[in-house]
Amino acid sequence: MVRVLSVVGLLFSVAIASTAAAPTLNTPTTEELASSSAETLVQNIQVIPDMQDYQLEKRQLEKRGKKTYKGRATWFSPAREGGDRGACGPKENDNSLIVALNKSQYGNMSKKSKWCGKKLRVKGPKGSITVTVNDACPGCKYGDLDLTPRVFKKIVGDFDIGVAKISWSEL
Repeated sequence: MVRVLSVVGLLFSVAIASTAAAPTLNTPTTEELASSSAETLVQNIQVIPDMQDYQLEKRQLEKRGKKTYKGRATWFSPAREGGDRGACGPKENDNSLIVALNKSQYGNMSKKSKWCGKKLRVKGPKGSITVTVNDACPGCKYGDLDLTPRVFKKIVGDFDIGVAKISWSEL
């Protein structure tokens, strides 16, 4: 009973403090507080607009909270290294906005991965780009991506460097 009254008191305090922010609150009287349960009081109090904004922002942050991976970027030419079809199936070429995912994250190299077709946002020293997972890179380590020349040029720049640090996340 003491905890219920504590919760009721807290709700009453919130209701009184927010009267200026929310014009129509159903503030209970002392008699109603004594005879009502905490659930009834919660149902009678309207949500404060600022709290709604906070909850919306929290949900948006949760959506954007996907894991960021770090690794190295290398580049390959689909036409000369592996053919015009990636491990995921669709055709690819040097100008395709695709990547080959490292073996550890790709999974079984003889099957289509759950990553196939997923969009990634890849960031490198010269910029960022949205790409699609379309292939597998057997020689790449966890977090690494093998990029087409078009993607590598956009986020790394110089082909002579050959390798660069990157970060990426699923969209």
